Amino acid sequence: MVVGASAAGLLAAIFAARAGARVVAFETRAKPGAKIRVSGGGRCNLLPGEVSPADYHTSGSPRRLRNILLSWPLEEVRAFFEVELGIPLKREPTGKLFPVSERPLDVVEALLRESEQRGVELRTGTRVTEIDRRNAGFVVAPTGTGAVEAQRVVLATGGLSLPKTGSDGTGFALARALGHDIVPTFPVLVPLTSSDATWAALAGISVAATVRVRDEGALVMERTGSFLFTHRGFSGPVVLDVSRAAHPRAVVEVHWGGAETPWPDLLRTPGPLSVGRVLRDALPRRLAERLLARAGVPAERRTAELRRAERRALETELVACRLPIDGNEGYRTAEATGGGIPLADVQTKSLESRITPGLHFAGEMLDVDGRIGGYNFLWAFVTGRRAGRAAGLRALAANG
Repeated sequence: MVVGASAAGLLAAIFAARAGARVVAFETRAKPGAKIRVSGGGRCNLLPGEVSPADYHTSGSPRRLRNILLSWPLEEVRAFFEVELGIPLKREPTGKLFPVSERPLDVVEALLRESEQRGVELRTGTRVTEIDRRNAGFVVAPTGTGAVEAQRVVLATGGLSLPKTGSDGTGFALARALGHDIVPTFPVLVPLTSSDATWAALAGISVAATVRVRDEGALVMERTGSFLFTHRGFSGPVVLDVSRAAHPRAVVEVHWGGAETPWPDLLRTPGPLSVGRVLRDALPRRLAERLLARAGVPAERRTAELRRAERRALETELVACRLPIDGNEGYRTAEATGGGIPLADVQTKSLESRITPGLHFAGEMLDVDGRIGGYNFLWAFVTGRRAGRAAGLRALAANG
């Protein structure tokens, strides 16, 4: 029994069926795989090009995280999609892996085709409202149909991010009812908000940047990538990547152009160049003008004529520009959920609950979240396979 035909849920269903178990999968939406369908700007960033446990966060044991993550190596996951499902992938300069077709639907259809061929019974438009223990198994109560008995249940409903895709926290409610505590959840990979209208005036501008987050003076996170100004604040891959650390009390600094842009040297360029010209050669014009105004430096000032205080103020705006952060846009636009089922509460080899035997967890249900760039899909696929395969084998063994 799989609750939630998410990325993790579809993998769980496939591998439970491959193990020989009869599988029924419930999905609240009419069309499964909603997060796959909207991923990667509609092009489906399916996997990262390389991976390390350091690309993930958990409040639990890093060792448990590592053991789970590396149980299905990235090369084998890629081969599953390319060789077994017939979805050729390409690696882009960012390192991200996309389907060659750039069609998320191709991925969803391949997963659904494989699950159908393995005999998975998929019930869409059906919400599971209750799961009760009964003898050595469970009774699953979905809407619109009668209760179903199951020896094993895999909860793979997603977390709370992008609720329009069906991730509305139902899985956490079901887990709590079965005796589980939940590590407090919060949105991650989410745009940051600011009430400073002067930054909102730059909405639509995209620029390369290195973003650093400091907490009580200590550097806690640093990422480089594309930065986007929005009407509500700040977004883009680099902002999403640092968002989990960027609480309102933290200090968010930006090195415009990326950390490799040598602003102190550029501002000492000999000759008649103006500082306005130097900035406009490297940055979008409106952003350059904004930074000059913040530093109080006239655009026409020649680099050789910069006063010491002007140079110091401008360098600060260019290499450690502080952004006023009020919060974030919340689960509505978040790509992942932090928190969830503690890793200590599941068996590493099967992702079976230590509290409720027979219950397994996968994907965003667990207290693990990854960086932007296909890492959370990889976690979903690895844990879906692990939970589904274990549930299928143990259900089969119970039937003799």
